[in-house]
Amino acid sequence: MSAELKRQRFAKGPPRPQYLESRSDDRLVMMILTLSSEVAALRERLDTHERLADAATLPSVAAVESFVPTEENEAARARNRQALIERVTRPLLDDAEPS
Repeated sequence: MSAELKRQRFAKGPPRPQYLESRSDDRLVMMILTLSSEVAALRERLDTHERLADAATLPSVAAVESFVPTEENEAARARNRQALIERVTRPLLDDAEPS
């Protein structure tokens, strides 16, 4: 039996910029921001389910995927996303401000 060789993968392009003192801090911030984007997406899907329930529509996969928010609802979602971004990044921005 021959062992299957695994090819090492390397990122192409220039190295990622480093914003904080250590690469591990940068990675942690990227993980938190990625999780925050997932939370924002889940909140929007939950909002869709709630609006379908208010309309007495069965929240099926098709109903959720085809839901189109009103302009007012989309504006509220944008405000919620912005507020989430501000809450998550506040510690970084507070530390960046000169004392």
